[in-house]
Amino acid sequence: MYQIGDYVVHESNGVCQVSDICEMALDGKGSEKKYYVLIPYGDNGGRTYTPVDSQKVRMRPVMTKNEINELVAAIPEVDCIDEDNDKVRAVKYKEALSAFEAEKLLEIIKTVYLGKQRRIRSGKKILTGDEKYFQIAEKKLYDEIAFVFSEDTDDVKKWITGEIKKCI
Repeated sequence: MYQIGDYVVHESNGVCQVSDICEMALDGKGSEKKYYVLIPYGDNGGRTYTPVDSQKVRMRPVMTKNEINELVAAIPEVDCIDEDNDKVRAVKYKEALSAFEAEKLLEIIKTVYLGKQRRIRSGKKILTGDEKYFQIAEKKLYDEIAFVFSEDTDDVKKWITGEIKKCI
Protein backbone atom coordinates (compact mmCIF):
# COMPACT_ATOMS: atom_id res chain seq x y z
CA MET A 1 0.00 0.00 0.00
CA TYR A 2 1.25 3.45 -0.86
CA GLN A 3 1.55 6.16 1.76
CA ILE A 4 0.55 9.82 1.71
CA GLY A 5 3.35 11.74 0.00
CA ASP A 6 4.48 8.81 -2.19
CA TYR A 7 4.90 9.36 -5.90
CA VAL A 8 3.48 6.70 -8.19
CA VAL A 9 2.91 6.18 -11.88
CA HIS A 10 -0.80 5.89 -12.66
CA GLU A 11 -1.53 4.15 -15.95
CA SER A 12 -3.75 6.98 -17.21
CA ASN A 13 -2.41 10.05 -15.43
CA GLY A 14 1.33 9.41 -15.31
CA VAL A 15 3.33 10.54 -12.29
CA CYS A 16 1.07 11.42 -9.37
CA GLN A 17 1.51 12.12 -5.69
CA VAL A 18 -0.66 10.35 -3.14
CA SER A 19 -2.16 13.34 -1.33
CA ASP A 20 -4.62 11.41 0.83
CA ILE A 21 -6.10 7.99 1.54
CA CYS A 22 -9.74 8.24 2.45
CA GLU A 23 -12.93 6.23 2.67
CA MET A 24 -15.75 7.15 0.34
CA ALA A 25 -19.04 5.67 -0.73
CA LEU A 26 -19.86 6.11 -4.39
CA ASP A 27 -23.43 7.02 -5.33
CA GLY A 28 -25.60 3.96 -5.57
CA LYS A 29 -22.91 1.56 -4.31
CA GLY A 30 -23.74 1.74 -0.62
CA SER A 31 -20.53 0.52 1.01
CA GLU A 32 -17.46 2.60 1.66
CA LYS A 33 -14.08 1.80 0.12
CA LYS A 34 -10.60 3.18 0.65
CA TYR A 35 -9.34 5.43 -2.14
CA TYR A 36 -6.04 7.01 -3.01
CA VAL A 37 -6.42 10.69 -3.77
CA LEU A 38 -3.83 11.33 -6.47
CA ILE A 39 -2.61 14.66 -7.74
CA PRO A 40 -1.01 14.41 -11.18
CA TYR A 41 2.48 15.95 -11.18
CA GLY A 42 2.47 19.34 -12.85
CA ASP A 43 -1.34 19.53 -12.92
CA ASN A 44 -2.43 22.19 -10.46
CA GLY A 45 -5.92 21.45 -9.23
CA GLY A 46 -6.38 18.02 -10.83
CA ARG A 47 -7.36 15.03 -8.71
CA THR A 48 -7.85 11.36 -9.40
CA TYR A 49 -9.53 8.91 -7.05
CA THR A 50 -8.37 5.31 -7.34
CA PRO A 51 -9.56 2.45 -5.14
CA VAL A 52 -6.73 1.13 -2.96
CA ASP A 53 -7.70 -2.44 -3.83
CA SER A 54 -8.43 -1.83 -7.53
CA GLN A 55 -7.74 -4.69 -9.90
CA LYS A 56 -8.59 -2.53 -12.94
CA VAL A 57 -6.46 0.59 -12.49
CA ARG A 58 -2.75 -0.06 -12.42
CA MET A 59 -0.18 1.92 -10.49
CA ARG A 60 3.47 1.29 -9.84
CA PRO A 61 6.27 3.03 -7.99
CA VAL A 62 8.18 5.69 -9.92
CA MET A 63 11.43 4.30 -11.34
CA THR A 64 14.64 5.12 -9.51
CA LYS A 65 17.56 6.95 -11.14
CA ASN A 66 19.47 3.67 -11.16
CA GLU A 67 16.61 1.84 -12.91
CA ILE A 68 16.40 4.58 -15.52
CA ASN A 69 20.15 4.53 -16.13
CA GLU A 70 20.00 0.74 -16.59
CA LEU A 71 17.05 1.12 -18.98
CA VAL A 72 18.90 3.70 -21.08
CA ALA A 73 22.10 1.63 -21.06
CA ALA A 74 20.10 -1.31 -22.43
CA ILE A 75 18.78 0.65 -25.46
CA PRO A 76 21.06 -1.21 -27.91
CA GLU A 77 19.52 -4.51 -26.77
CA VAL A 78 15.91 -3.29 -26.86
CA ASP A 79 14.07 -5.16 -29.60
CA CYS A 80 12.22 -3.23 -32.27
CA ILE A 81 8.71 -4.23 -33.24
CA ASP A 82 9.31 -6.00 -36.52
CA GLU A 83 6.05 -5.88 -38.47
CA ASP A 84 5.46 -4.56 -41.99
CA ASN A 85 1.65 -4.66 -41.84
CA ASP A 86 0.43 -1.30 -40.48
CA LYS A 87 -2.65 -2.73 -38.76
CA VAL A 88 -0.78 -5.58 -37.09
CA ARG A 89 1.98 -3.19 -36.02
CA ALA A 90 -0.66 -0.88 -34.48
CA VAL A 91 -2.00 -3.82 -32.48
CA LYS A 92 1.53 -4.56 -31.25
CA TYR A 93 1.96 -0.91 -30.25
CA LYS A 94 -1.32 -1.07 -28.29
CA GLU A 95 -0.17 -4.24 -26.56
CA ALA A 96 3.14 -2.61 -25.67
CA LEU A 97 1.35 0.45 -24.25
CA SER A 98 -1.03 -1.72 -22.23
CA ALA A 99 1.88 -3.66 -20.70
CA PHE A 100 2.49 -0.62 -18.45
CA GLU A 101 6.26 -1.14 -18.53
CA ALA A 102 8.98 1.41 -19.30
CA GLU A 103 10.83 -1.16 -21.44
CA LYS A 104 7.80 -1.54 -23.71
CA LEU A 105 7.50 2.24 -24.08
CA LEU A 106 11.16 2.37 -25.06
CA GLU A 107 10.51 -0.43 -27.56
CA ILE A 108 7.88 1.72 -29.31
CA ILE A 109 10.09 4.82 -29.24
CA LYS A 110 13.09 2.99 -30.68
CA THR A 111 11.02 1.21 -33.34
CA VAL A 112 9.32 4.35 -34.59
CA TYR A 113 12.41 6.55 -34.37
CA LEU A 114 14.55 4.14 -36.39
CA GLY A 115 11.67 3.54 -38.82
CA LYS A 116 11.28 7.30 -39.34
CA GLN A 117 14.96 7.65 -40.09
CA ARG A 118 14.80 4.84 -42.69
CA ARG A 119 11.71 6.38 -44.33
CA ILE A 120 13.28 9.84 -44.43
CA ARG A 121 16.47 8.46 -46.00
CA SER A 122 14.43 6.70 -48.67
CA GLY A 123 12.34 9.82 -49.38
CA LYS A 124 9.11 8.49 -47.88
CA LYS A 125 6.66 10.19 -45.53
CA ILE A 126 6.43 9.37 -41.85
CA LEU A 127 3.51 7.10 -40.97
CA THR A 128 0.90 8.99 -38.95
CA GLY A 129 -0.26 5.87 -37.09
CA ASP A 130 3.26 5.18 -35.91
CA GLU A 131 3.69 8.82 -34.95
CA LYS A 132 0.59 8.68 -32.73
CA TYR A 133 1.92 5.75 -30.69
CA PHE A 134 5.38 7.32 -30.65
CA GLN A 135 4.02 10.50 -29.06
CA ILE A 136 2.03 8.57 -26.44
CA ALA A 137 5.05 6.44 -25.50
CA GLU A 138 7.34 9.48 -25.40
CA LYS A 139 5.01 11.43 -23.13
CA LYS A 140 4.58 8.57 -20.68
CA LEU A 141 8.26 7.63 -20.49
CA TYR A 142 9.85 11.07 -20.76
CA ASP A 143 7.55 12.64 -18.16
CA GLU A 144 8.54 9.99 -15.62
CA ILE A 145 12.25 10.32 -16.38
CA ALA A 146 12.03 14.13 -16.27
CA PHE A 147 10.32 13.92 -12.89
CA VAL A 148 12.92 11.56 -11.43
CA PHE A 149 15.90 13.60 -12.66
CA SER A 150 14.22 17.00 -12.15
CA GLU A 151 14.96 17.73 -15.80
CA ASP A 152 13.06 19.31 -18.63
CA THR A 153 11.22 16.82 -20.87
CA ASP A 154 13.03 18.20 -23.93
CA ASP A 155 16.38 17.39 -22.31
CA VAL A 156 15.20 13.84 -21.62
CA LYS A 157 14.10 13.50 -25.24
CA LYS A 158 17.53 14.64 -26.45
CA TRP A 159 19.22 12.15 -24.11
CA ILE A 160 17.12 9.17 -25.20
CA THR A 161 17.26 10.15 -28.89
CA GLY A 162 21.04 10.45 -28.66
CA GLU A 163 21.25 6.93 -27.25
CA ILE A 164 18.94 5.54 -29.95
CA LYS A 165 20.99 7.26 -32.67
CA LYS A 166 23.96 5.18 -31.56
CA CYS A 167 22.01 2.13 -32.76
CA ILE A 168 21.93 3.32 -36.39
